[in-house]
Amino acid sequence: MKYQALYRTWRPRVFDDVKGQDVIVRTLKNQVKTGRIAHAYLFCGSRGTGKTTCAKILAQAVNCFHPVDGNPCCACESCLSIQEGRSINVIEMDAASRNGVDDFRRIIDEIAYPPGEGKKKVYIIDEVHMLSSAAFNAFLKTLEEPPDYAVFILATTDPQKLLPTVLSRCQRYDFRRIPAGVIEARLQEVFDAEGIEADEEAVRFIARRAEGGLRDALSIADRCVSFFPGERLSAGHILEVLGTSDTSVWRSMLHDAADGNAASLIRKFDQMLMDGKDVRQIISDFTWFLRDLLIFKASGGSSETDQLLEEDRADLLEDAGTLDEQQIMYYIEVLSDLSSSLRNSVNRRVLSEIALINLCRPESGKAFPGSMEARIARIEAQLENGAALPRARGTAEDGMTDERRLTGQEGLRSASPSFEGASGSSASDPSSAASSRSQGSGTPDAGGGVSRVVVPELFQRIASQWKQTMSSLPNRGRGEVLANCSEVSFSEDEPDTLFITLEDNWYRPLANDKTLLGNLSDAIEAKYGVRPLIRFVNRSQTQAGNLLRIGSRVEALQREGILFPIEVE
Repeated sequence: MKYQALYRTWRPRVFDDVKGQDVIVRTLKNQVKTGRIAHAYLFCGSRGTGKTTCAKILAQAVNCFHPVDGNPCCACESCLSIQEGRSINVIEMDAASRNGVDDFRRIIDEIAYPPGEGKKKVYIIDEVHMLSSAAFNAFLKTLEEPPDYAVFILATTDPQKLLPTVLSRCQRYDFRRIPAGVIEARLQEVFDAEGIEADEEAVRFIARRAEGGLRDALSIADRCVSFFPGERLSAGHILEVLGTSDTSVWRSMLHDAADGNAASLIRKFDQMLMDGKDVRQIISDFTWFLRDLLIFKASGGSSETDQLLEEDRADLLEDAGTLDEQQIMYYIEVLSDLSSSLRNSVNRRVLSEIALINLCRPESGKAFPGSMEARIARIEAQLENGAALPRARGTAEDGMTDERRLTGQEGLRSASPSFEGASGSSASDPSSAASSRSQGSGTPDAGGGVSRVVVPELFQRIASQWKQTMSSLPNRGRGEVLANCSEVSFSEDEPDTLFITLEDNWYRPLANDKTLLGNLSDAIEAKYGVRPLIRFVNRSQTQAGNLLRIGSRVEALQREGILFPIEVE
């Protein structure tokens, strides 16, 4: 006998054999029993959920001479002819290949003739969303008022593409994805009947891999049986056939991402590629593992996670205790964006490696809610281990090539300032800094060893971000005034002082506000790590003095081709 695929051999013949669609099956059986057959049906749902199967069973049932409790008897001449595909009363049509208006004109012409044998003429139109607009329009009138002996069954995986005029003429039935437990029971039933031996874990893995489609589950089982004929199927066999990896691999990759171990994560990814696994399959499987972990954590171990093996449940419980939901959702978001990019990319491996590195560097992702917390935790861990922290990129110090770098005085250090200002006085000497600007400032002395010195490169950043800094002051009214009606100035002769230039009408009420001075010092210290003296000056004083909006040293270095990046917020 010629071999037939498992999903075709085990296609249900009666409604009672349909799994996972109890509501739809009960409704259709009652319609057959009571004779309340509609003229048009619309079966919607994802692949492998039973749409075409139910359509064929309904076609048999409405033509069966001896129906049994709403099911076809499968023994009369009408049922046998439909099953063997020789009945002229059941017409199957694939709208993906026959979607023109001429095809439906032929249906309109044929439907005028009653069935030669049987009770009903049944038209099963699969993938109906592929029909052209002209074909739909030509079909509408017949679909709305067909002859009494005609029944249309439309099947589609994408009902959103159907015209509202078509939807309103049909009884719609939405086929839901079949639960994994139902698929497992059906697979075990098929294996027992076919004499196939399989471990419980293998059956469960196939059921979960099918993603709610029973046909997909039977197709996977068929492949595995063909690859390992005569052997007992194990979870390892399923993984080998599908080209995926064991859960332990995904757990190990997750731990690498959480620990920031990019080298180990990339190494595991490369090894899977060397083993012949597809890039998209790897990313998809990793994403689904993270999804299971997120659902497990969010539901407290209930919902779909009831289908897990005990060892899987224990592993997920351990992982869920070490990661928060926001971090897992960030990982899923990064991998989902990567999956979308891989569809049309020729550099799939490169894009994947970049995304995996982003998982290990969450602070680099602006969308990651815990990026700042992750960065602080990493810095604290490095400090505890006694490691020297690398200097942050993008700061003014990265561009410094002047005499301070050459003499070993590497600019501003908040813990122990050692920079000598242009005036020659040491900024690390508190008495010198205090005496130089003790009058007219009103700014509280910097405590805890915080430097007062503002180097020209740092002033460039302060000036570029002045409005944002002022807008963050506690007194919003005065903050807005300073943001829009003031300019910050700097003098290399007095590197421990920032001069704030005001118009004459704002100078007097603000210059003597000691609370405002304190708030300004706090804001600058929090943002830039220095606490300079603050002095208010009016416009005339600025024009008469030697204050610089941007230090002359910066301008001189820029003329030499040395640039200092400005951080824009």
